[in-house]
Amino acid sequence: MSTELNQKNEEFSSILFLAFLLKHKWFIVIFTLVVTGLSIWVALLIPNQYKSTVNLVPPQSNDGMMGGSMGAISSTLKDFGLTKLGGQAGEGYSFIVILHSRSVVDTIIKEFDLPKVYDIPDSMMAKIRMKFSSNLDITYEKEGNYYISVIDESPQRAADMANRFGEVANDLATKLFNEEAAFNLQFMNKQIHATDSVISFLADTLEKFSRRTLIFSPTDQASAMSKALSDLKAEEIKNDIAYEYYKSYLGEDDYMTKSILTLKEQTRKKIAEVTSKPGFAGNFSLEDAAEEGMEFMKLFTEFETYSKVKAFILPMVEKTKLDEIKKVKNLFVLDAAVPAERKEKPKRMFIVAGAFIGAFIFSIFILVLLRGFQNVRTQLRSIGS
Repeated sequence: MSTELNQKNEEFSSILFLAFLLKHKWFIVIFTLVVTGLSIWVALLIPNQYKSTVNLVPPQSNDGMMGGSMGAISSTLKDFGLTKLGGQAGEGYSFIVILHSRSVVDTIIKEFDLPKVYDIPDSMMAKIRMKFSSNLDITYEKEGNYYISVIDESPQRAADMANRFGEVANDLATKLFNEEAAFNLQFMNKQIHATDSVISFLADTLEKFSRRTLIFSPTDQASAMSKALSDLKAEEIKNDIAYEYYKSYLGEDDYMTKSILTLKEQTRKKIAEVTSKPGFAGNFSLEDAAEEGMEFMKLFTEFETYSKVKAFILPMVEKTKLDEIKKVKNLFVLDAAVPAERKEKPKRMFIVAGAFIGAFIFSIFILVLLRGFQNVRTQLRSIGS
């Protein structure tokens, strides 16, 4: 019973509320129309904004021998602690960094006199940059291309700014590339100078060492030394065998036995002299041959090493010299920006529709508040009486 009574009360309250709105329908209509009319007037005062977009693509990657050599050189530069500016994703730092740089933005602001366009004093550069950034959109697509969009009241100026933005970014990228190439060239020249100094020192040391020891080709000299020494030792062994034979057959005092003994002693003496005195294979004894040979090979190895390092650096220096003077176009225009035929904003229909709905709801809200105040005043009067 109580539930039915509550439902009837709610229905009655809803009917009363609708009756209250109908009673003040002209207020709702007039308020909504006035606000809607004002929104139309304001929307018409807002200037049209036009959007132009330029589509830029990076150059294709270098293939073949040149691409491979440049990749190897770039990798080596990276190992040396140097960076490489590249226009492609994954090489060095991304081109998007340059597109978002303050240098590019300030150049566009200056060239197109945007402080005057935006009616902002030149001294408030931060505000001008913020205003321009709100009208700028830079998008990097997964396919590798870049979209640069600029919004402006003038469709021609919007197109010009979008196209010029890409050109300025390319100029800045080229400048950075050339500056980096100059730095790399300076680094490479220092490396070449240091390498030449080491090679000169090693060559001088090798020359002095060869003059002192008479070592000029350790491998060939060691082979000749080994053959000569083996021949002497073989001769000594043959003399030992012959001496023992004649000694047992003819006796120790026989002339032949004594002759072979003399020859045997001369051979042994020759081997001792070869082993302990210099002059057999160079200005050193065989006892010192290993030490002198190792010292020569150590110097020669270092000389060969630095010669190969120089041969490796020289092509890098030539490439860096070319990089320093060449102009690199990092992005190519695929679709140039053209003046827009239709405005991008404002969306006047949405503005008016939003104002109409908002005014209608707000007028009802005002009436609800007024009715609430009236109910409170009525209750207070009834309590007071």
